[in-house]
Amino acid sequence: MGPRSARGVAWRQVRLTTVVIVALLVVMVTVTVATYNASGGVLAMAGVSALVRNPAFRALYGDFTSLNTAGAYTLWKVGIVMTLAVAIWAALGATRVTRGAEDVGTWDLLVIERVGRARVYRETVAVLALTGVAVGVAVAAALVFNGQRVVDSVLYGAGLTGLAWCAQATGLVAGELLAPRRSASQMALGAIGAAYLARMVADASNHGSWLASLTPFGWLERVGAFQHHHPIWLVPLVVTPVLAVAIVAPIAGRRDVGSAWWQRRDRGPFRPGLLGSPWHFAWREFASTLAVWLVVTSFVGLVIGYLTNALVSFGRSDRSFAQLLARWHLGQMVSVRGYVGEIGTFLAVGLGFFVVAIITTVGSDAVAGRLELPLGNGAGRSSWLAATILVASGGVVLVAAVSAVGIWIGVGSSGSSLSFRTALAATANALTTVPLVIGAAVLVVAIAPRVAQVTLSGLLTLSYLDAALGPPLHWPTAVVNASIYHYARLVPAVAPHWPTVAGFVVLGAVTTAAAIAWFARSDLAG
Repeated sequence: MGPRSARGVAWRQVRLTTVVIVALLVVMVTVTVATYNASGGVLAMAGVSALVRNPAFRALYGDFTSLNTAGAYTLWKVGIVMTLAVAIWAALGATRVTRGAEDVGTWDLLVIERVGRARVYRETVAVLALTGVAVGVAVAAALVFNGQRVVDSVLYGAGLTGLAWCAQATGLVAGELLAPRRSASQMALGAIGAAYLARMVADASNHGSWLASLTPFGWLERVGAFQHHHPIWLVPLVVTPVLAVAIVAPIAGRRDVGSAWWQRRDRGPFRPGLLGSPWHFAWREFASTLAVWLVVTSFVGLVIGYLTNALVSFGRSDRSFAQLLARWHLGQMVSVRGYVGEIGTFLAVGLGFFVVAIITTVGSDAVAGRLELPLGNGAGRSSWLAATILVASGGVVLVAAVSAVGIWIGVGSSGSSLSFRTALAATANALTTVPLVIGAAVLVVAIAPRVAQVTLSGLLTLSYLDAALGPPLHWPTAVVNASIYHYARLVPAVAPHWPTVAGFVVLGAVTTAAAIAWFARSDLAG
């Protein structure tokens, strides 16, 4: 039986992603605290204190004064991932249950059968707010369960809830301003990216520190959990989303369902270019996504490459830090080639998410019924999926090449010497896991298209955590070997293991072929 209220409809749309994000955050907190303890605790962190104060690392990891507790280390080590993941999840969830529901007509029925749009809107916002609370409570509970101070844990959990609310408010505002959902989501994510960039600039420069007062990421940082306690910064984290909802709710209650301040036209001039076949259409559909990834990865490669000289020099001059890296199985990072090799392993994870984002689009299109028209007019199911795979494969190679350019320029700007061929070898090595990721993505899309993106994103995250934390924590060999990233070599510091590369290619190709055959015979809606 389906849901009988607006709250039920909203919860049904966000429950799976909420459970997944909560589970991932709890796992990240638990394993990072364990890593801190296994690395030697406070004594081991003494060698990192100078690195924490480095402006470049403050820009990446945040402004921390010390890592004298496992809680502080956790926020420093994985705080960037947790805050960005929560903000992106919250913003996309808000646009999905509001603007997305209006696009597909769900709200039309709710408004007709219930007491009006205003009440539906309030009930939906209430569900979103509760999911934000769930995230904060889960992280606070995980910190306390792992032996961290209750006051600091609750303070950070409350701040993370406030961050989720701010991101949800951003999504709600974007949903009022723009239609359809894709445009609203792009606006919300752009605002989140700008807010995070402002936090980075604020932490990297004393002259720009005032920027932290303008962004929710800066407010959360200034709350000072596990550092200094300034709970007053919780006020803007709560007041800002409340004011946004108070302003938007009356507007949403009075306008027509499906309308917005700016809407993309339903009709426009016909542009037949790149529409003659599934292969051409796939390229045209994902060209904008590829462009965004090219810009982002080149910028990230430039920034991380710029840190090379500072990190390598620090590792060579500070023996305790070098020993800490060795204990984490990262001893190669004290050389330029080893550090670039580590960048390549990180890039491999990002390329996996790129592939997942492209291929799972076929599953979401099938579930939403968008494939009925092209497939009903002659396009084959196998060729449609194969075209998407081809674009994802070509796009991921292009992203890796552009990343090499960014890393090469960044390393050169830092004062270190690195040839472009060496940088290209590191990013090419990041492609070794891609065939297996493509095979897994196509298989999940063929079997369970409704949950493909959530499932695959969760598996990639867990696989990375397994490879990164399993060896230093001495996890069972079988567990560590289950991660595809465990087999990645630090090219160019170490030569590739060609049998493993060949095995990934063969296994990925076989899985992909079997999944395409399955998809060709399955029902359209999955």
